Amino acid sequence: MRLRANAVGTSLIAIVLLALPWLLPAAKLNISLGTTVLLFALAASSVNILLGYTGLMAFGNAAFFGVGAYASALFAIHTVPSLLPAVAVGSIAGMLSAMLVGPFLIRRRGIYFSLLTIAFGQVYYFVAYRWNDMTGGEDGLTVQRPPLAAAKGVDDAQFYFFALAIFALFMVVLWYVLRSPFGLTLRAIGQNEVRARYLGIDTNRFVYFALTLSGLFAGTAGALYSMSINFAYPLLMDWHQSGDFVMMVVLGGTGTLWGPLVGATIYALGANVLSSATEAWQIAIGALFVACVLLFPRGLLGLGSRSGGAAPQSLAMEAGAEPVALAAQGYEPVAQRDLG
Repeated sequence: MRLRANAVGTSLIAIVLLALPWLLPAAKLNISLGTTVLLFALAASSVNILLGYTGLMAFGNAAFFGVGAYASALFAIHTVPSLLPAVAVGSIAGMLSAMLVGPFLIRRRGIYFSLLTIAFGQVYYFVAYRWNDMTGGEDGLTVQRPPLAAAKGVDDAQFYFFALAIFALFMVVLWYVLRSPFGLTLRAIGQNEVRARYLGIDTNRFVYFALTLSGLFAGTAGALYSMSINFAYPLLMDWHQSGDFVMMVVLGGTGTLWGPLVGATIYALGANVLSSATEAWQIAIGALFVACVLLFPRGLLGLGSRSGGAAPQSLAMEAGAEPVALAAQGYEPVAQRDLG
C-alpha cells in the first residue's frame, strides 16, 4: 500500500513537472519560475542530505551553490561555450569545495557544526566579493547561456526541460543512495550517532561523504542557476541564501525525498507571485515557517509518513540500532519493512 501511494505521488509530480511549461503561461507566469523551483529544490535537497538524513544542521550550502554558479560561468566565458560541460564543471567545483572544508567540519556536531558551516560559507562569500579580477566582485559576472551540443541556442522552455532532466537524474540517484547501506548508515547516524560508533561505524568518514554528496547537489544547482539567469554574483554564497534553503527543507519536510521540492515551490511562489502583490511577502513565508515548526515540525510531507524514502528521523529510534548493523551488511532493517 505504501509503495503504491509513493508511486502514485511520484507519478503525479512527474506529470505536473512535465506539463509546467504549458501550465505556467496559462497562469500568466514565466516559465523561468518553474526552472527556479527545480534548481532551488535541488539545492534544498543538498541541505536535506545533511539535515534530514544525517541530522546535521548546515547553514553553508549556499557556498557550494555559489561556487558551482561561478565555476560554470567562468568556464562558459573563458573556455568552451557549451552548456553541458559548463554544468559539469560547476558540479565538480561544488563537490570539491565541500571536500575542501570537510576535514574541518566532520569532528564537530550540533551548534558547533552549524557555526562552522556559516563561517566557511562567509569565507567563500568574501573571496567572491573581493576577487574582482576573477569574479567581478560586487558586480558579479554576466554570462550568455551557451548552446547545448550543436544547437544554436537554448531558450527558456528548452532550458527548463534540460534542468528537469538533470533534476530527475539526481532524484533517482538520491533515491537509490538512501536505500543503499551507505544511506541507511547516514540515517542511523542522524538518529543515534553514539550507537553507530559503538557498533564500529566510522561516523566521521560517513559524514564527510555525506558532505561531499551535498556539495555535488548544491554545485549542480548553482551551475544551472547561473546559466538560467545568465548571471553569477556573490550574494548566491551568502548565509541568508543558506537559510532560505534550510527553510525550504523544513517547510516541505525534512527527511523526505520530495519535501525540498514542495518547500522550493512555496518559496518561489512567495518570492515571485506574492512579492508583486505585497511588500510583506516575506512575513507571510515567515509565518508559514513558524507554523510548520510549531504545528507540524516534520513538514508538509512528513505529516502522514512513517517509513520508506520519506521516513522521519524517529523511525530508527523505534528500531534501535538495527539500521546501522544491517546497513553494514547491505540489508534493509526488518522494522522498516514491517512498518510499511
